[in-house]
Amino acid sequence: MKHYWQNIQQYLLISISLSFVTGIILHHLFPFPQNITTNLALLFFIPALFFIRKPPVSRTLFFLLLFVCSLGFLRMAHYQEHFVLETNIYSTITDETDVVLSGTLHSMPLFDGEKSIILLNSRALRKKQDDRFTPVTGLVTLKLYKKLPDIYSPGDELLIRCKLSRPYRFGNPGGFDYPAFLAAKDISLIGRIASTAHIHALQYEGNLLRKLRYLPEQIRRDIRDFLDTHIAPDHAAIYRALLIGDRAGIDRARLESFKGSGVMHIFAISGIHLSLVASALFLVFYWLLRRSSFLLLRFPCKKLALLSTIPFLTTYALLAGAQTPVLRSLIMVVVFIVAFCAQRQRSSFTTLAFAALLILIENPLSLFTVSFQLSFIAVASLIFVFPKLKQWIQVSNDRTSISIPLHKKILPWIVAALLVSITATFGTAPLLLHYFNRISTVGPLANLLLEPLLCLWSLPIGLTAIPFMYIAPSFAEFLLSIGSGGITTALYLSDFFSNLSFSTVWFATPSIALILCYYFAIFFCFSKYSLKFSIPLFFLVCILFFFPPRSFPRYFSTKSELVFIDVGQGSATLLTLPQGKTILVDGGGASSKTFDVGERVIAPYLWHRGIIQLDAILISHPDADHYNGIPFLLKRFRPEILWINGDSDYDQNYYNLLNLAKSLDIEIRKTENEMIVLKKKGAKLQNIANPFQNDEKASSNDKSLILRFSHGNFSCILPGDISKRVEQKLLHNGAVLQANTLLSPHHGSKTSSSFPFLKKVNPQHIIVSAGRFRPEHFPSVELRKYCTTHTIPLFNTALHGAIRINITHETMTITPFKKQPYTK
Repeated sequence: MKHYWQNIQQYLLISISLSFVTGIILHHLFPFPQNITTNLALLFFIPALFFIRKPPVSRTLFFLLLFVCSLGFLRMAHYQEHFVLETNIYSTITDETDVVLSGTLHSMPLFDGEKSIILLNSRALRKKQDDRFTPVTGLVTLKLYKKLPDIYSPGDELLIRCKLSRPYRFGNPGGFDYPAFLAAKDISLIGRIASTAHIHALQYEGNLLRKLRYLPEQIRRDIRDFLDTHIAPDHAAIYRALLIGDRAGIDRARLESFKGSGVMHIFAISGIHLSLVASALFLVFYWLLRRSSFLLLRFPCKKLALLSTIPFLTTYALLAGAQTPVLRSLIMVVVFIVAFCAQRQRSSFTTLAFAALLILIENPLSLFTVSFQLSFIAVASLIFVFPKLKQWIQVSNDRTSISIPLHKKILPWIVAALLVSITATFGTAPLLLHYFNRISTVGPLANLLLEPLLCLWSLPIGLTAIPFMYIAPSFAEFLLSIGSGGITTALYLSDFFSNLSFSTVWFATPSIALILCYYFAIFFCFSKYSLKFSIPLFFLVCILFFFPPRSFPRYFSTKSELVFIDVGQGSATLLTLPQGKTILVDGGGASSKTFDVGERVIAPYLWHRGIIQLDAILISHPDADHYNGIPFLLKRFRPEILWINGDSDYDQNYYNLLNLAKSLDIEIRKTENEMIVLKKKGAKLQNIANPFQNDEKASSNDKSLILRFSHGNFSCILPGDISKRVEQKLLHNGAVLQANTLLSPHHGSKTSSSFPFLKKVNPQHIIVSAGRFRPEHFPSVELRKYCTTHTIPLFNTALHGAIRINITHETMTITPFKKQPYTK
């Protein structure tokens, strides 16, 4: 125990940083009011003062770390409190509201070819029913599905009519937490602008401080406009990402190429960019300072050169938008520079911990962002192996005499660079899988080739061209054309690597426990423990990433399960039969050119459940809100069979989906009337005869497959989008419709769910799969009244999130993601 406290005392700053992190995590898990947290901090601070000059040291350290932990708890509570203040715009908006909003254009607007993203620092707000403006504070991000006119510049005061709402998270376990993502950026609300006619500039008095405040954003806009008008679009988009941190111009296919080749991080300005810029500036300044014998003899030129890079790095960070990841990287690099110049480099881990502490004091929510975690884990991994790499390079150089060819002298450095990339990949792999479910097998090699091209060629030349954009535009264009050579080669290599069949491996989402086991196993491999124990442990943990432990119980289960996934205005139902058989009924919902519901909503839920392959996918009918997410699912989950209703009246997107299934050797089957689609251990999915399924004159909705799932005493009807006309025909034909649970036809709209149909089904529960923007129509007023009158629980994915039904032969349990479970 004494040795333990000695290590804490020796690495006190690291211990303090970890204690602060612990406090933040504790508040995230167990939030308390700020006044209680303050009392806890004082409770631990008083004993720390009492023991600070008295032995034993262990008591002082114990209460000191508890005090720091409570400070982390308090800082988190205080930071989150400003979102619920009465003056914050977040507190004034609960549902989607039409408002007139005034505020300052906070940053350079982004445009991705489809929509503009506008960040507004709000000042005042007026709702439709109000007769005056109310002062508010807080950042708001607005979407305009056009390009914002160039007459508006960062720092302008604007008056905008828009619809505001709180950020929405799809209510599925394992899904992307969009509200938390925006909160980490201090953004309170999101909104939509219908037209540029709803934007008006206001007169304001611009003092010097205001002009200086928004000058970097105006320069960013000038750089973007220059690149767009003087460089080829593909090259301009890459330059914008490298120079000003604007990735909006990179199209989706190009982004996928970068992800597949494992080089996506190059286009997010981070520590690597600032480190390379700092290194280049240091070499220039050091060379210039050494030209003066006066400075060389009287001052530490190396330290002066390093300190001289800080103003330029700060300028680059501002040009990159001063976003949270950029500022975090700036703090990390500056802390390392100051530590070196102050000769306080006792441990690189201590310096890294101090940088993390500064960042978390400023914004504790950064701890839960992907970029923060990846940045610090990657740097920590490199620090961990750097001494061994340095020793290996030094030994290699010592063995290399002057007579050895140059290429053999360079070879150790190339191998070291490759090992650095591999180290960063291994260090961040669990987090990449947890957040993105994919890892690039060619990433280390691709980074070895692409990073020099972009970061040592195109980036320095692009930065050099920036001042000439104002004083000599033709020369700036000439410089950028030289730098474009590196971009052209990088794009070619990126496409080459990403097109390799083995370039990307997809995984189910690993649990937090498995991630911790991975890092413990790595620690044991590099510690004093026996390699006979640590290496097999490491390989065992790695195997568990390929075969997720959470999926094992499913293969031995005798239960069934239905999950109505929250996909917005659409439908996706996951059926799990005994022994782990899985089938997805429909897979469509809210989508756009930049948002694929299959990739962003359905697949993350499946990965979260440990599912890496589906046995079958069934499409009830070819409407986009029932199939537009399935192409991604076909490629990533490779079902054996794709069931369809055989409707020949479909659009080009559905035609492309069928061709994709054929190219992937997925069997396409038409579901006939009364056919049993899947059967296992007393559970079965059967198609009820739809009298209009083969009627060419019927609408696409009325041709929907009508499915009945049963297991023991439980049954559920999945009727697609059938209308009242089909419902009446089913009643006339005497179809077996009785069921415990009904998925309301056509998302609960008034065109379906006739009272005779509901009376025949006689459900104990009704599920509505709908979006949140038209709650008065989905579900309809009539359906809500019927459920109220007959005391039938009505579950809506827009309100309750994913609705999970666990089934045995005798019981069923309904568990909405956002509510307490209901057992029958």
